[in-house]
Amino acid sequence: MARRSITTAGPISTTEAGFARRLVERRPSDNVVRILTFLGLLAGWQLLSMLLPRIFFASPGKTFEAMGRMITTGALGDAWRESLGVLVVALAISAGSGIGLGILLGRFRLADRFFEPLLNGLFMTPRIALIPIIALWLGYQEGGKIVVVFLFSFFEIFFTVRNGVRTIDAQFVEVARAYCIPERVMLRRVILPATTPFVVTGLRLGLLHGMVGIVLAGFFLESNGIGGLILEAAATWRVADVFTALITVAAFGVAMNYSLRWLEARVAPWQPRAFA
Repeated sequence: MARRSITTAGPISTTEAGFARRLVERRPSDNVVRILTFLGLLAGWQLLSMLLPRIFFASPGKTFEAMGRMITTGALGDAWRESLGVLVVALAISAGSGIGLGILLGRFRLADRFFEPLLNGLFMTPRIALIPIIALWLGYQEGGKIVVVFLFSFFEIFFTVRNGVRTIDAQFVEVARAYCIPERVMLRRVILPATTPFVVTGLRLGLLHGMVGIVLAGFFLESNGIGGLILEAAATWRVADVFTALITVAAFGVAMNYSLRWLEARVAPWQPRAFA
C-alpha cells in the first residue's frame, strides 16, 4: 500500500516575508503600465500602417504631421471651438433637467409612474432616428445640434440619478422621518449627499454620450465642428486628418472622464474608487 503524505503549511518565515515584500515593491506602477501600453499600441499602429494601403490607413508619423499642420492653420482649433460651444450649452441643460427630474421622480413614485411611459419610450427610441425631424423643426444650425446633444446626454444623467435616489438606504429616510424632519430639509441633508456619487457618474456618462451626439450632429446637420471635420476629411480621402480628429476626440473624452472621477473623489471621498 502506497504511503499517503500529508503536507501542512507552517508559518511564513522572515526570509519569505521579506521576499514577498520586495516582490510587491518591485511591481511596476500604474503609470509605467500605461506608458508601456501606449508604446505597444504605437508599435501596433506602425505595423498596421506598413501592412495596409496608405489610402486607407495613415502611419503615426503622417498623423502627427497632419496634426501639426491642422494646429498651425487653425482648422483643428476652429472645429473644436464650434463643437465645445454646442456641447457646453447642451450639457448644462441636460445636467440641470436630468438631475432635477431624476431626484424628483426618484423620490416621488407617483410622479415617476406618470412620466415613466413617456421617458422610457423616448429612451428606447434610437436618438439618431430623431435627427431628421429635429432638422425639420429647428433647422441645421446650432439650435438643432443642441437638441441632438441634449437627447444623447439627458437620459444617461436622468436614469443614473433617479436609480441612485431609489437605492438610498431606507434607514436614513426613516430616521429623518422619526425626527419629523421636513421634506425640503431631508432632500438637502439626506437625499442630495447620498446621491452625489450618482450625480457625478451621470454627468460622466452624459458627457461621453453627448460627445457621440456632437460628432453625429456634424455628420447629419451643418457640417462644421469636429464631426464636420471628420466627414469632410473622409470624403476627400485625407486619412491622416481623420485620424488626427479621432485622436483629439479620444483625448478629450479621456481627460473629461479622469476630471470627473477626480471630482467624484473630492465630493464623495467615502465612495470606493477604481483607481487612486
